Amino acid sequence: MMKRWRVGSLSMGLILVASGVIMLVSLIVRVNVLNVLLTFWPVILISLGLEILLHLFIKKESDGDGKLRYDGLSVLFISFLLVISIGFYAVTYYTGLFETRADMYAAFGIMNETVYAKDSTVLSGTKELAVLGGINKVTVLAAADGRLKVEYSVSVSTSDKVYAEDILESAVKIQPGQRAYLRSDLTMFQSSRKMGWPVIDCVIYLPPDVALDISQFWGSLICDSAIEGQIVRD
Repeated sequence: MMKRWRVGSLSMGLILVASGVIMLVSLIVRVNVLNVLLTFWPVILISLGLEILLHLFIKKESDGDGKLRYDGLSVLFISFLLVISIGFYAVTYYTGLFETRADMYAAFGIMNETVYAKDSTVLSGTKELAVLGGINKVTVLAAADGRLKVEYSVSVSTSDKVYAEDILESAVKIQPGQRAYLRSDLTMFQSSRKMGWPVIDCVIYLPPDVALDISQFWGSLICDSAIEGQIVRD
């Protein structure tokens, strides 16, 4: 005998899988789970509605019996999630508990602000510049004026804009010298719940008499072909 398909079991399975994936990704890329759930909770209704329509269509095509049979535990679970979602929506948007979406995000520590910082440094007397890990992208161009110059920009999601602006000032470290070092300092980002993971992009203007060591750099590199011979890769 073919096992009967009960409406609700597929929806619950999909919701559990999606929730697990969201939480796993949040641990890897530091995305706030609450932000995602508050935005996409209507998917619960959509998934259950699609399953009901799919069940009706399949049953009609097979034996003409469109009678719905529900998985009581699954429907109960989905209803529980739905009631919580609607209740939270009603409390936050109709009782004035949070006057704006930004207030709601701030109360739960959700990172709804994006903060940017940029700076540039000219290095004198440097014969080799080593780029270390932690920087997302490096673009290397030939220096038209013969000076070794490093420009960088940092962006980060945060729930505290003022705090993030202070931290961003120390996100990139440049140590001058005959062998100079370009690296990131992500200590504060690792320990802070107010900020996400920063994105750091650098542009290096490289003179013909300076070598660039990228043997300890694992980010994305865009290099001007004219200075390829100055790149030390290992």
